[in-house]
Amino acid sequence: MFIRLKDIYVKKFDNCILKDISFEINEGEYVNIIGPNGSGKTTLIRLLTGLLEPTGGEIEFGHLRLGYVPQHLNHVKFMPSTVYEVLKNSNKDKVSEDEMDFLLELMEIKPLKHKKMRLLSGGESQRVYIVRALLSKPDVLLLDEPTSALDPVFRKKFYKLIEDYHQNGMTIIHVTHDLSDGLRHGSKIIQLDQIIHFIGSFDEFQDHHSDHHGEDEGVHYHV
Repeated sequence: MFIRLKDIYVKKFDNCILKDISFEINEGEYVNIIGPNGSGKTTLIRLLTGLLEPTGGEIEFGHLRLGYVPQHLNHVKFMPSTVYEVLKNSNKDKVSEDEMDFLLELMEIKPLKHKKMRLLSGGESQRVYIVRALLSKPDVLLLDEPTSALDPVFRKKFYKLIEDYHQNGMTIIHVTHDLSDGLRHGSKIIQLDQIIHFIGSFDEFQDHHSDHHGEDEGVHYHV
């Protein structure tokens, strides 16, 4: 066991955001977290990063190095820093510039290295934050809608890249709306809507939704 959540619930004012959340993630797993808007997916990621405390329940987390790519990057348009400055200042272990350049090249944004963050497009900013997360050489990579601003061509390259990291032992926790391609990568799916509706493999997920076709009102899965 690597990460364990037991009987987690989160309330904000009188609203229950998450309830009865219990699951385990083992070392080396690639977990996709899915669900409709407002289902608590980002709240769950924030719990795992330690940015948010649960109202109740327990989270057991070993001494793990985390890499985190947040969903909303609205603050970027106000940043006076360059891409290089953001990566250098967030690089606690002072990895070499060659390693930084290698990741920038992988993300196809090396020519933007000295460009101001506020001048980047949404997709370019997202790629910078992916590089930032990978620079920390994390044990666990937490991705909250990491492809939302990426174009379809680069999205496929991104999934291949993350799959390569997974094959080399990295644990991936991936919040996604991309049910066409995103779910095919991974060892486990967690379907969330305040409570957990499903945990299992991609094949089990397909079987589950073919057996319960039409029961998930307003949620459509095309996989």
